[in-house]
This record gives sequence, C-alpha cells and structure tokens, in this order.
Amino acid sequence: MRENPTVGGTGNYESFEDLLITFKAVSKRLPKGVRLKRERNKYLQFQITMPGTGNRKSKPTGESFTDTGIYAALDKAWKIRKSLDEFTGETEFWEWYDKEILGKNILVDDRITYREIFEKIEQEYWEGRNKNTGRERDRNLANDNASIGDYYGFLFRKFPNWDKQPNWEEIKTVLFTWEQGTKTFKDRYTVIKKICSYCPNSDKLLGLLAEIDGRQTKFRNHQSISLNQFLEWRQRTLDNAPTNSQLEIREKWLWVCSMCVVYGLRPSEIAAALNLTKPYTKDNLTIPALSKKDNKYLLLVLGDKTYFGTTIKTGSRVCRPLVNDKKLIEELQIQVPKLPLYEPSSENHESIVRGFSKQIAQRIKSWKCPVTQVYAFRYLGNHLGELHGIPQEIRSRSLGHTNAVNDLFYRKHTNFETSVDLLTKHAKQPLDYQTACNQLQDLGFDLNDNSVRAILRVIYQLEK
Repeated sequence: MRENPTVGGTGNYESFEDLLITFKAVSKRLPKGVRLKRERNKYLQFQITMPGTGNRKSKPTGESFTDTGIYAALDKAWKIRKSLDEFTGETEFWEWYDKEILGKNILVDDRITYREIFEKIEQEYWEGRNKNTGRERDRNLANDNASIGDYYGFLFRKFPNWDKQPNWEEIKTVLFTWEQGTKTFKDRYTVIKKICSYCPNSDKLLGLLAEIDGRQTKFRNHQSISLNQFLEWRQRTLDNAPTNSQLEIREKWLWVCSMCVVYGLRPSEIAAALNLTKPYTKDNLTIPALSKKDNKYLLLVLGDKTYFGTTIKTGSRVCRPLVNDKKLIEELQIQVPKLPLYEPSSENHESIVRGFSKQIAQRIKSWKCPVTQVYAFRYLGNHLGELHGIPQEIRSRSLGHTNAVNDLFYRKHTNFETSVDLLTKHAKQPLDYQTACNQLQDLGFDLNDNSVRAILRVIYQLEK
C-alpha cells in the first residue's frame, strides 16, 4: 500500500497523478449542490450552492488533499446535502456546519433581551440619515426625536418587561395590538421584523412573521375641495368674524390656507419661507420678496427649517405658484404675507413638530370648512396647476416630491367639480407657436402687425 503524502512538500510526480485521479473519481460521486475544490494542492474546500438563493459559498472541509481526506470529504458532502434539505435558515445551518463538519465547540448566546435589541435599533437610527433629505440625524432636533418616538418608541413601550428574552407569542400579541391591513400595522410590522432580525433564532422568528400579511390594504379616505368651495368658505369665515381681533387672527391662518392652495405647500413649509418680505440671495442670484409689487414670477424660497426650529419634510427648495390667475392671487392676498406667530406651548418633541399643523387643522374645523384635512388644500393646488397647464415635472418640484408620487397619490385625490373642470376647460390644449402662426395667416392676419406680435409675445412669453 502506497503512502498518501500531502502534495506540495513531499512525494513524487506519480503519487500526485494518482491523487488527481482519485479526486476526479470522487468528485463524480458528490451530491447535487456540493462540489470539492483544491486549495493550493494542500487542503480541500467545499463549494456549496445554497437552496432558494442559488448563491455559491466556499467553506473549508477540515480535510487535507490526501486519499483519506478526499474520501472523508465525500462522507461530509452527503451529510451537508441532507442538512441543506432539512434546515430552513442559513444561521442554523452554518451553526450545524461549524459543529459537525469542522468540529468546533460553539456556544450560542441566546440570552439577548428586548432592552439590548431596542438599544441596538436606537443606535442604528441615530447613526443613520433622514430618508427624504439625506441629512445626518441630530439628537438635539425635535423632528428626529419625534420620529423615533412615533416609529419605534411607541411600539417598544407595548412590551411590558424589557429585560425578558424575546418570544414569538408575545411579539405576535404586540403586533396585533393594531388592526391588520392599516398603515400603522404595516409600519409596526416593519419594526417587529427588525426586532426579530436581532434575535439568535432570527431565522425561525422571521419565518413565522412571513406567514403574516403585513401589507396595507385599508386606506384613509382622503378629502377634497374645489376652488369655488374654498373661496366661498374663506369669504364666509372672514365675514363671520365676531371682533376685529378675531378677524385679524382669521386673516393670518386663512392666508396660510391660501398659500397651501396656490403653491401646493404643506402648512409647516410656509413657516420656512425665506423671502416673504425681503429678497433672498444665493450664488449671486437674488429672488425678490414675495411682497414686492412688481414681482413677476412670485417664486418662494423655502429653507430647511421653520422659524420655530423644526425641519420641513423634503428640505429646502424653490417653489412657484401653481396658479396663473392674477385676479385669484390678488383676491387671496398672496403678496400680503400674514404669517401667524406660533409658539410651542410644550417642550414635548411631538408638540413642537406637529403643533403648527394641528393649530390650522383645529381652526378650519371650528370655522366649518367643507374639509377637515389640511392636505385637501395641497391636493387642490396640484389640480389647479394641472388645470393651468403647468407640467407635472414643475408641479412635482414645487410640491417637493417625485412625479411617481404625484401620479400615484395626488392625481387621484381630486374633487368632482375639479375633475369636470379638467375635462372641459382643459380639454383643448393650446397650439404650439408655429401652428398658431400658420393658422393666423390662414385666417388673414398679418404676423408683422404690432398688435398681433404683441399678443403672440404675451401668450408664448417671447422676448421683445
């Protein structure tokens, strides 16, 4: 019987050839999904194709490249194949692999508590960035504190004993505190999934969680309002003011409502405007004050923060009116800024962040507005922009979201009267410049006539 040297140090050419023949012969007897590979002609490695994903992973066999090592690896390969078919999670499989294939003595710490998991999730949150603006999160910022409290903290507090080890029945009970199919349930489902991922038996917990449908199937009924309804309500609210001081208060908050309609803004964003009464300059470009009488474009510059220190949802940007009707802009007194003074009455982060929007919501409700959702004004602004022929790309940029969001959410939240207006008043699109000129000539108009040229210049915004 010949020796089985470890190739690479001792042995001769003929013994290496015999070893290769053995290796090739044994390789043909390997189970599906498990391959053998030589490592520097000294050791053997497995190439394992993981079920489900198809990913191939290279792992040591714990055997050398010898006759006995090759056959020992063959026995291990069949054990691996059997385990791949039995285990449902990779974590459990690799724990088995280290113990049974490599002979490692593994001690698994399965004593992690809810408290430790919650601390890890909070640390991950504070080390991350805002999903809308990309800025780093700040522990001193009310918005970030309110967000973590609402998204994570509220759920964490549902667990009565943070020093316990997680178990599925308790996790499931907490999840179904909320109604399945709602947005809140969907959000809590996402957090529960994160909690499970930190558990030592995460594969098992995530498998059980996957059997629960976490999708949102129940949606809030979004309200809508037409321009006529808004104008009638606004005037009625002013007319019914009981005192002059009350009239002044109403004028301020109704100006905010009007800004939501004309610019399609979120209420708190108006409190971040930088050029209401004075110009704004950046990169040698000056945007005139909104209040300036000869302001032609009425561009509005929004900063990152409101005057009371909270950040706005999608960050700083420049907006344009979604309404081209100068008479309407004058009627709503858009160029006479009357921004109300809001002073948070509490140091509570939630109160600071939501307070301004809650104030306006409470007021429109008490003033008998046809809608109680302030976002209805924002939806109206978007539809007025469409009615006035403003391209969706421009509307989306001013609104502070993508075209996809505009298509998916904003266009469907339309008032019946607004929909009819869009289909009738906006049914005939304006002609392009050249087609208009050709048709005017066909009708006998002289394009060199000063009056005709002036009309074309106004309609198509031509340079003089």
